[in-house]
Amino acid sequence: MKIRNKVVTLKTVFIRYLFSLIAAFFIVIVFIIFFVELAMKTQFLYPANYSENIIRKEKAILSSSLEIKESMIPKGCSFAVFDKKFNVIKTNMNKYNLSEALSYAKGDFSVDVGPKRYYFIERQDGYCVLQYYVQMSYNSDWLNEKFPKPEYFIYTILVLGCLVSTIVVTAIFAKKLKIHLVPLMKATEKIKEQDLNFDVASSRIKEFNDVLLSISEMKTELKKSLEEQWNLEQARREQISALTHDIKTPLTIVKGNTELLCDTNLNKEQQSYTNFILKNTNRIEQYILLLTKISKTESEISLVLKKTNVEEFIKEVYSELMALAASKHIKTECIKENIPKESTLDEKLLLRCLMNVMSNAVDYTPNGGLIKFHILGNDKKLKFIVTDTGKGFTKEGLKSAAKQFYMGDTSRNSKKHFGMGLYIADSIAKLHNGRLILENLSDSGGGKVTIEIALI
Repeated sequence: MKIRNKVVTLKTVFIRYLFSLIAAFFIVIVFIIFFVELAMKTQFLYPANYSENIIRKEKAILSSSLEIKESMIPKGCSFAVFDKKFNVIKTNMNKYNLSEALSYAKGDFSVDVGPKRYYFIERQDGYCVLQYYVQMSYNSDWLNEKFPKPEYFIYTILVLGCLVSTIVVTAIFAKKLKIHLVPLMKATEKIKEQDLNFDVASSRIKEFNDVLLSISEMKTELKKSLEEQWNLEQARREQISALTHDIKTPLTIVKGNTELLCDTNLNKEQQSYTNFILKNTNRIEQYILLLTKISKTESEISLVLKKTNVEEFIKEVYSELMALAASKHIKTECIKENIPKESTLDEKLLLRCLMNVMSNAVDYTPNGGLIKFHILGNDKKLKFIVTDTGKGFTKEGLKSAAKQFYMGDTSRNSKKHFGMGLYIADSIAKLHNGRLILENLSDSGGGKVTIEIALI
C-alpha cells in the first residue's frame, strides 16, 4: 500500500468545513444587506426611522399652520391636536393611543422601549402629538397590510439562506469524504467477495489511511491463514486417501474369502453368518467410496432422493443396531412417535449416517448396557435420537466431536476409529437440510446424538 505524501487529518477537514460554513453565512448576510440597501434606494422599503425623519422635516409647518389637516400628517403616522387645556380638537387615533398621546403631551408618559413612539409639537393655540413606529415598512399600504413586516421577511431569508448554505456546503464536503472513502469501501467489498488478490489504495486523509493500512495488514494475515488452512485441508485429504487405500486391501481379502466360503457346503447358521459378513463388506466398500468423495469436497456428494417407506426404513436400521449390539450383549429399545408413512430422502446415505452414530454408541456402551433408538416426527422435521449408557461427551467433545479427524474426547475415544464417523453423519444430515446435535443425558450422563432432517 502506497501512502500519499500530502495527507490531512480529519481535524483539518472539519476545520475547513467550519470555515466554509462561516464564509457561506457571511455571503448570505452580505447579499441580504445589499438587497435591503437596494430596496431602500429604490424606496421599495422605508428605513426604521423614516417616519421620524419626515416628522422633523415637517415640524415647522405643523407648528405654525393655523389648522392641521390630515393630509399634512407624514405617511405612517397618526395624530392628535389638543388646545392649551388638553381638550381634543382633532384626531385619527384610537382610544388607547389617544390616551397615551394625552399623557405624553402632559409629560406623564414616556416611551423609551418598543417600536411605538410619540412626537410632541407645541403650537400657538395648543399642542400636536404624532404617533409612529420605529420599524421598517413597505412603500405600499397594501403590502404593509397583507404581508409580514419587512424585518420578519429579512429574518426568514437569512434563516433560509443559512439553511441552504449549510446543506450545500455539507453536500460538497460529504461528496469529498465519500471520494476518500472509496478505497476503504473497495477493500471491504473485495474481502467480502473473498478476493484477497488486490492492492489496497490510499487516501488523502490520515485517519482513513490508518484504517486502510490495518485492512492491508489484515488482508495479508488472512491470506496467509487461508493458505495454511488450504494446505492443512490438502493434507487431510491425502490422509483420507491413504487410509481408504490401506483399507481396500484387507477388505478385498475378507470379501474374497467370504465369497469362497459361500460356495462351500454350509449349514443354515453358517450360511447366515457368511451372508452377514458379505453384506457388511459390501457396505464398507460403499462407505469407503463415500469417504473418498467427502475427502474431495462435500459439494461433490449428490443426494439420490426418492419416496421411502419410513416404517420399513426404521426396521432395517433397528435390525442393524441389534446385530451390532448383540456382540456386547447390549439391550436395545426402539420408540416411534408420529412417524410419517413416507418421506423423500436418500435412503442409503441416511442409513450410513445412522449406522455411524449407532456404531459409536455400541463402541462406548459397556457390556450389558442399553441403547435407545427414538424416532420423532412432526409436519416439518424427522428426528432420529440415539442414546447410550456410556460416559457421555466432554465439554470439548460436545463442541468438536463432529469435526473431521477429531479424536480428542478421551471419555469416548477409541483406537477403532479415526475421527470421521460423526463428521460424515453431520455432512449427510446437512445434505438433507438438517443437522447433528450432540448432548449428554441429564440423568444417566450417557451420550445423546440427534440426527434431524427436513421432511420433503
